[in-house]
Amino acid sequence: MMFTCFFKVLRIAVFFSFLSTSFVIQVMAEKRVVSGIVSSASDGEPLVGASVHISGTVIGVVTDGQGEFKLDVPENTSEITFSYTGYETRKVSPGHGSVLKVSLEESGYATGEIVVYSTRSTEKLKNIPRKVEIVTGKDIEALDPVNATDLLKKTSGVDVIEYPGVLSGVSIRGFSPKFSGLDQNVTYLIDGRPAGATNLATIDMNNIERVEVIKGPSSALYGSQGMGGSINFITKKSTGRIAGNASIGYSSFSTLDGSVSVGGSLADRFDFDLGLRSFNQNDDYKAGSNTLISDPDPEVLEQEIGTMENSTYATLSGNLRFGYQIDDRIRVDTRGEIYQAHSVKSPGSIWGVYGHGEKDVDRQTLDVTMTGEWGVHNVRFKPYWSEEKSVYYKKDDDGFNYRSSTSETEWLGFQLQDEVAFSKQRFTGGIDYSTADVVSRSFLDAETEKAPYRPNQQLSSLGLFGEIGVSLFDEKVIANLGGRYDRTVYKLKETPFFSVIDTDSEEYDNFNPSVSAQYRFIPECKIHASIGRAFVAPNPYEKAGFYVDSNGMETRGNPDLKPETSVTWDAGLTYETQNGGFRADVTYFSTDWQDFIQTVSAVDDDDTVYKTFVNLNAAEMNGVEFEVSYDFGAWDDYRYSLRLFTNFTHLFSSKTTNDEKEEKMLYVRQNRGSVGIEYDDFKLFVARLTARYIGDRFERNWFGYYDEVRPTLKDPIIEIPASLIFDASVAFRVNDTNKVTVIAKNFLDENYTEKDGYNMPGRSLGVRYTVNF
Repeated sequence: MMFTCFFKVLRIAVFFSFLSTSFVIQVMAEKRVVSGIVSSASDGEPLVGASVHISGTVIGVVTDGQGEFKLDVPENTSEITFSYTGYETRKVSPGHGSVLKVSLEESGYATGEIVVYSTRSTEKLKNIPRKVEIVTGKDIEALDPVNATDLLKKTSGVDVIEYPGVLSGVSIRGFSPKFSGLDQNVTYLIDGRPAGATNLATIDMNNIERVEVIKGPSSALYGSQGMGGSINFITKKSTGRIAGNASIGYSSFSTLDGSVSVGGSLADRFDFDLGLRSFNQNDDYKAGSNTLISDPDPEVLEQEIGTMENSTYATLSGNLRFGYQIDDRIRVDTRGEIYQAHSVKSPGSIWGVYGHGEKDVDRQTLDVTMTGEWGVHNVRFKPYWSEEKSVYYKKDDDGFNYRSSTSETEWLGFQLQDEVAFSKQRFTGGIDYSTADVVSRSFLDAETEKAPYRPNQQLSSLGLFGEIGVSLFDEKVIANLGGRYDRTVYKLKETPFFSVIDTDSEEYDNFNPSVSAQYRFIPECKIHASIGRAFVAPNPYEKAGFYVDSNGMETRGNPDLKPETSVTWDAGLTYETQNGGFRADVTYFSTDWQDFIQTVSAVDDDDTVYKTFVNLNAAEMNGVEFEVSYDFGAWDDYRYSLRLFTNFTHLFSSKTTNDEKEEKMLYVRQNRGSVGIEYDDFKLFVARLTARYIGDRFERNWFGYYDEVRPTLKDPIIEIPASLIFDASVAFRVNDTNKVTVIAKNFLDENYTEKDGYNMPGRSLGVRYTVNF
């Protein structure tokens, strides 16, 4: 059935593509010759090997050694497309003349001129003295990710925790990944402001232009949650002619995936972007059947059960942006986003020991961005609101679903900042305010509500930050010095069905500095280094008030509880050729992580037993990251692109210390990386092959309590084996309008997990048809 539908979609795509190609051939009857030269807009140098073709067709030529071309075009040709690697594509009307002189602007992606916003200032990528990785739109298109986690784990060397059914999270540089809660170790951002998501699976990649991953502490700019780094999702902001694309795809497990993305200018000063996506996995997925590089214990990695029962789900997402340029200095943008995943099936592990469940997941967010430039000042004000909600269901005695619990987190805040530029020197400063309210409910049955697991809580933060950027000796030396002061308020809120609850608030103040610098001793090579302090604020119930749960157990917040803190330093070397053909970076990092928060039992003077929270453990992580890429197309002036690329992270040490006893860090892999090859002829064909290596990791053996699952494996900590996962995609450009892509995910059918007991999908084959308009 799957292959029947697969080939049906493929036949439809080929049919439409054939019609489009036939139409182009028919209009080629009357021709004329158009010639000209293609040059760089920055220096006027001719571009050798630039692509010149009739828009909407595959008919074209490339420029010669002098940047010149000759092209036969039909008399009714309305547009010719000029493109060159490292430069922005340009479409030009040939008019009635026979000679064209076309200049192309350099593209930031290939030249290092891309502006990175995660630093809270508009800095060029090449001038940031930190470890920065950019996941491009081309990566997103080739990998066809289901969500943000699916993209990042294949591109950025992050640690992952992932369950089937819309639940996942990532972390960076040895910090443990988390999928919920306000105490994340990574700052998630959308266009530079808090994303309003603790579950990374709820961030859809439709209408995301690129992703900025900055590794290393970010609390000096963004406050809490920035110990591992920050991940900034940059959305599309289209202007000019309205254009877009629509796609429909079908793949294994009866999966249908359709999306639309469109944007451009509605008027001279008014522009928009709109994105819609529907994803539906109709069948339970099959786990992999191979273990290519390991021989795991069958009690650790289940290999007999082939299907992950109760793993179907569907998502709907949409986003809309409107922008208005009030005048040459002032602009306003407003953007909203909705994500819905209703009736998501939740497997109780591959063995089903926790029982099968169902849930609804919703996330929505809205922000307004007002920017203005006055002299040396660049001011930005951005208020935002976000809500993340999950509803869980159980079956009653009659087999009907009832709502068993709900969890809702609501964020409200604003950012106000001013970037002041004096020649090549700058100062960025501002104020941030945010508040997060967590509300939970729980139910005994369809009609009876009970006390939730924890009381409702609120976390508020006011932050003042500033950073000085210095550039000397024609950008050979660049240094940044900054810091941020945060005042955090923790509070429990009145909660139904809690007999006793103290709502007194607690406060905590802290300051987090950061220093980074780079020296470019030749144009192609620089050394960079940074050091910074970061923190993660405790959950409000861990620090403020006290409460008594439905079982009579008292839990007391610890007013002396400190945030978890870390100090990280790194140093590295980056080399990149002027033409962008070769790039390499190697960075060493070391982190001292202090004041782990632990739950303990205590007894007061009245012999009352209660639970509370203390700072106990510490951790040390150090390792090395490297990335290398080379494009053989640089040999031939980019008449084609054949790029090899790899990245790898190795942890020399990742251990926790408690009362002088050392233990392995949990949920963190000592080694992880990827390698790939990509080919693009800039005309008909683009292909990509990648392999992702995930090393072994240690986890708590929660399934050791179930004899039917692990009859002999009872160790409290177990080792999960390494895995190797291969993905591939091949796209055929029928013309500028139509494209057919064949996608193979995990095509060697690796059996692996991102969380013990939850085997990930095995081999998946699919086809996608895309039309541009």
